Amino acid sequence: MALSERIDRNVDLTHFEGKIPVSYVYTYGLGLEKFFRAIKDKGEFLASKCPECGTTYFPCRIFCERCFSEISDTYKVPGTGRVESFTVCHLNMDGTKKETPQVVGLIRMDGAEDATFVHLLDISPSRASIGMRVKPVLKPKKEREGSILDIISFKP
Repeated sequence: MALSERIDRNVDLTHFEGKIPVSYVYTYGLGLEKFFRAIKDKGEFLASKCPECGTTYFPCRIFCERCFSEISDTYKVPGTGRVESFTVCHLNMDGTKKETPQVVGLIRMDGAEDATFVHLLDISPSRASIGMRVKPVLKPKKEREGSILDIISFKP
C-alpha cells in the first residue's frame, strides 16, 4: 500500500485513521561504522580529531561538525573514563516502576579530550558519584553485533 498526498496549502491538511506501514533502514554512516566495527571485532574504542580546528570526536567522525573539514584518521582510546554527571531512573519507558533503579551516567572518555558518552552504569544508586572512574563492559566477542548494545554498561 502506497500513500501519496500532496499538500499545496497548510490550511488544507488532512489526516489518516488507521495504521500506516513504515519500514526503514538505518545506517551508521562511515564514521560510526568504523567505531562499531572496532568494538565488534577488537573490543576497541575509536575517536577522531579534526586536523584543521582540533575538535575531538568520540565516537569517531569522518567530517568536522564545526568547520566541515574531512577527518580521515581515527585513533584508539582506552574506553575508560570519569563520570561527569548521572541520574537514577526509577521508571520504565512505559511509566511502570522498575524492579531495580538504573543509573545512567555522562562519561568523559579518556584520551578524547572533551568527548562525552551517555550509558548505563553497573552500580547501585547509593554508590554512584561524580568523578568516579569507569570502564566498559562488552558482550562476549562471539555475541557482538556491531551496535551500541555491544556495550552492556560501564562499571567502576
